[in-house]
Amino acid sequence: MKQGRPEISGRELAQACLPLIADLRQHRRGVYWLDLALTALVCWGSLTQLAVGQGAWPLWLLCAVLGLYRLAMFIHELAHMPVRAVPGFNLAWNLVCGIPLMLPSFLYVSHADHHSASRYGTSQDPEYLPFAHRYWRSLAVLLLGTLLTPLLLWLRFAVVGPLSWLSPRLRELVLQRFSAVTLHGAYRNNVQRMRRNARYNHLLEGLSTLWAWGLTGMLAGGVMPKAWAAWYLLVIYLVLAINLLRTCLAHRYEGDGQALSFGEQLLDSRTHDRAGAWLELFEPLGQRYHALHHLLPALPYHAMGEAHRRLLALGGNCTELYRLTCDASQGVARPMQTEARP
Repeated sequence: MKQGRPEISGRELAQACLPLIADLRQHRRGVYWLDLALTALVCWGSLTQLAVGQGAWPLWLLCAVLGLYRLAMFIHELAHMPVRAVPGFNLAWNLVCGIPLMLPSFLYVSHADHHSASRYGTSQDPEYLPFAHRYWRSLAVLLLGTLLTPLLLWLRFAVVGPLSWLSPRLRELVLQRFSAVTLHGAYRNNVQRMRRNARYNHLLEGLSTLWAWGLTGMLAGGVMPKAWAAWYLLVIYLVLAINLLRTCLAHRYEGDGQALSFGEQLLDSRTHDRAGAWLELFEPLGQRYHALHHLLPALPYHAMGEAHRRLLALGGNCTELYRLTCDASQGVARPMQTEARP
């Protein structure tokens, strides 16, 4: 233990937090449905205004980008939320966002590996790049992936996915290599995990493929105005740009490719609590409490602000350890040996 560090591990902190947030763990169905409905209305309504050429286009563009970003970020919530917590919500989100973006929720099942004790920070963490050790290479990978995302998603569902239905060998490759949201090509998806909800995933995949074909046909046949397609693509790329920045700020990325202990994972994550509530626009659904999310990944997004305040008010070594993830400490806090490596 480094001198001056609180004598408590990440797991001890998590255990200390459980009684503190016992009343915050329930997913409030009304909050989810209202948020989804309003966000979808803002997103697609603003895109429609852009497409038909109404005035005040900068305002509509801003609303469309922030609306689509918040709407898309629900995929992260779905990765942690039990299906029965909010019945029907997974399908509803896929219909209003996942399928139109060719980003069905099963592509984010891989997010579980980002929280795995043995995979976080390794090549089998789909959301981690070693910026502290290989900055320019990691940045190049992230930028290239961002630029290619729309094309790769279209290829996955319009071409490669349908072809894989005809070949078991290709299907295995598609499930392992092309069925996960990942920042790098070294990641290998868990095929058996993908097959747990096979029927539902097949439904989502089929709908995504139909949308990809339909979108291609409408563009090729001139049914969809090119101006609408251009606005749609611009909004998507602006959303991807914001997400790129959020990704860079979510962690310190100081891992060296080896598995990190739970405490090291916590201190490699960041909490942005100093900028004010406006940051919710760019780190929606509790993303600005990213260290708290790694501490308590099952906590619903609408409870994270209150949980953050309670944790800071707890006092003692628990609070001191958590404060190391917050803005004031980001310049000096580094992953530390609070626990033995697994």
